[in-house]
Amino acid sequence: MEKEFHKHINRILPVTKCILQSTINAVTDGQLDFSNETNIPLWKEAYYSLVMLEKMLHQFHGLCFDRDLEDIWEAICELLLHPHMRLRCISSRLVAFYFAVVTEACSKNHEKPFGTYYLIRPSRLFMIAVCLCCQMKTQLVDDAASNRITQNLVSTVCGVHSLVGQTECADPTQFWSTLEQHEQGCFLKAFELLDARKGRIMFLSLTSGICDKNNESPSKNIRYLLVSSLLKKMGKIALQMEAIQMKIVFDSFGKISSEMSQEDCLRHASEILLPLYKVCEGFSGRVIPETMKQLAQEISERVRNKLGVQNYVLVYNDIRKNLKAKRDKRKHEEKSMAVTDPMRNAKRKLRIAEKHRANKKRKMMTMKMGRWTHSKSK
Repeated sequence: MEKEFHKHINRILPVTKCILQSTINAVTDGQLDFSNETNIPLWKEAYYSLVMLEKMLHQFHGLCFDRDLEDIWEAICELLLHPHMRLRCISSRLVAFYFAVVTEACSKNHEKPFGTYYLIRPSRLFMIAVCLCCQMKTQLVDDAASNRITQNLVSTVCGVHSLVGQTECADPTQFWSTLEQHEQGCFLKAFELLDARKGRIMFLSLTSGICDKNNESPSKNIRYLLVSSLLKKMGKIALQMEAIQMKIVFDSFGKISSEMSQEDCLRHASEILLPLYKVCEGFSGRVIPETMKQLAQEISERVRNKLGVQNYVLVYNDIRKNLKAKRDKRKHEEKSMAVTDPMRNAKRKLRIAEKHRANKKRKMMTMKMGRWTHSKSK
């Protein structure tokens, strides 16, 4: 029965691949306007093709690792950035399923290394993590979609941390030389997505072998730079976006820190604790819901338990000092500007006042809604 069904699958897969590739090509044309999702070409064809594929994979888990599916998995990773919400969601769901199947396969077969699976390679994991960061900047459907993003972020960041840490290269340039050309291209594309302005520079600094002398080995330096760049981006998104994105990032931080050793967690403590500190101490620059403050406090305590009180206090104090130094520098620049360019300073004050009014109005509306909900529940 299964063999008979596989004959049909072998006919279906090339068509599926063609549909997905056509969908990707259709949205790479920058001249089209995708502000309205209904105008996006071929999204339905791709969506229902992926629904069909998902049902087949749930029936035959081993199909995930079929060589004929490698191009399809690559297309699915690209669809994580598709402008249509449904395609982003189902792509994220399929990636999560792939990671789950790999975990299950590794638990049964210890002979096959973790990093030999198609998507479980540093370049692809890094790219998926960056795509998920980009995905967080868009509209999220529901809690299920948020949980999948959290799950995938934890899998990818921890995967990059683990796999790059296993490399035994004499220097960073040797690490990059071991990568195939398409893997290097994958890293480059990911860095450009991560930071449109500085991404290429970050990539070139990595490939050129520039290392931090404080690190013990080049391989750890590469691992640190890759993971820290992801954590920093996640932290920025948490502070820039809405509460749902903040929850995803903070939950991810809690799970990632628990997966790391104490030493590795200490290396990345500043990236993890910085957004948590800003939310807990009220330095985020906007009104934060009470639930998010509680979550930030909870994750901070979890990180403290991982690091130990002494290490935690050292990192926390460093963050406080650095932020204070930045604030003092900014205040000094503002005072200088008030003297040298009073017109610009006046415009700056007007912008700040308008921002404060908007924050106050939003806070009042939140309080009114809370009272209304509370009175209605009674």
